[in-house]
Amino acid sequence: MKRGFLLTAKAKRELASPANASKTVTKQMTRASPLADTSCSQYVVPAFARFIEFTDYYYVVSADEMPDDIFSMGMSDGNELMKKTNEMMSAWGLTADDLKGMSLASVPDENDPVPFAGGWSQCLLSGYLKRRLGSISGFPRPLKETEDKAYNISSAPGKGLGMFASRKIKMGDLTADERPLMVVPLVPVGLSVAPVREGMTKEEKNQAIQDHSEGITRRVFEFMHEESRKKFMELHNSHTDDGSGPTMGVIRTNGYGLGDELKDETGTVELLSKSSPDEKLKKMIGKYTSVYNMLSRVNHSCSPNTHRKFYMSSFSMQLRAARDIEEGEEILTTYTEVLLPAAERAKELASYGIQCTCRACLDCTKSDPIRAAVSNRPAVIVPMIQQRGMRPDAWIDPAVEILAKIEEEELRGSSAYHKTLHQLFNAYVHQNDEKKALMYGEKLWFAALAAGEKQLETFRNAELMKKSPQWLVAGMTRGIRFVQSFI
Repeated sequence: MKRGFLLTAKAKRELASPANASKTVTKQMTRASPLADTSCSQYVVPAFARFIEFTDYYYVVSADEMPDDIFSMGMSDGNELMKKTNEMMSAWGLTADDLKGMSLASVPDENDPVPFAGGWSQCLLSGYLKRRLGSISGFPRPLKETEDKAYNISSAPGKGLGMFASRKIKMGDLTADERPLMVVPLVPVGLSVAPVREGMTKEEKNQAIQDHSEGITRRVFEFMHEESRKKFMELHNSHTDDGSGPTMGVIRTNGYGLGDELKDETGTVELLSKSSPDEKLKKMIGKYTSVYNMLSRVNHSCSPNTHRKFYMSSFSMQLRAARDIEEGEEILTTYTEVLLPAAERAKELASYGIQCTCRACLDCTKSDPIRAAVSNRPAVIVPMIQQRGMRPDAWIDPAVEILAKIEEEELRGSSAYHKTLHQLFNAYVHQNDEKKALMYGEKLWFAALAAGEKQLETFRNAELMKKSPQWLVAGMTRGIRFVQSFI
């Protein structure tokens, strides 16, 4: 996989080797934040069956304002200390127990790591998320397994390595279920502030932020077990000449954003997001990115053949087939919004070092109008008056046409496919058209499975469908004039 994730302007510098970087950034981290030794200490929660290791993060103002021995000091040492500590706890939803736990936490013996089914995940998470995970019944739930391995990793011409189907995979089938090697914030809000000084050039400021981010993420990397560190550093790094450190380079190249599936929802995060003048930054605050041993090797396509979804309950990402995938075919995901015009997709992908050569990008004059139509798909509206000579279900035709465009453009991997099928199913249930409702309902059931959405037997069971309130109400109100639409 060749891909970036956290975007900053390019800034040239000579990169240190991973070994030297480890020593350098640890020193920088300690200098930037006197709480580094405790705020980034290993945190293992026994209730989690020792599967997940936490590095908690929170607000630090500056090295001069926070004493090194904060955890050994009482609250009576001064109003300033209390004020800063309360700011820190409020910012990231931490409790007194969290702080106590972090200061007393120990690091597992690297030479004797505790084995855990599905592997370890090293995480830089807020106290809020740590408690949310701890409240999930049976956490972490077991990974789902396939009957036999569905993929292999091998050379993908022009892309480095890629994931390929080792057998035929049917639409909706599980391709992989994997826990991340590392999870870190998209934006390191709440951590010690990067040493940006007045008089710095734009390039120097960007480099200071890059170095600071490397210091934070390198500390997380150092807490990983040796085997996980090896897997992490074997991933492709396409950011070796833009000022990124070795750890951030791998994260930017291989990280999958977790969106709303794993995010901080504290009042402070909401306030920071709303007050940010940068629209792109607003969408990133409080959210996370994740790096995987296998899933991070899946390459990009503007017409992906898979869906991916992260599940907090198992702390893993599932990859499912969005359509039938033939043996030997490359398994593909998307790194951008596939319904954007080709020029916008190319701009986003260029920052990741990717020049996409898929059919949609090579023939964008044909593809762009189709994708624009899908992106702006209309609601279908039940007519108040049936026009003479028109089919009773003619009002549904716009949705049928959009579905045809989705299938023509190979966009079953987009959310528009599932939404359009749901629209068609509901519309034909309203018509009490059993045959067409079941036809689209069957497709919808598999599309929902692939997308990780709720599957209802009503979609493909005629008896259950005819007992549904939607079917019964449609029959009782036929001929009554009122506006109704399906989105």
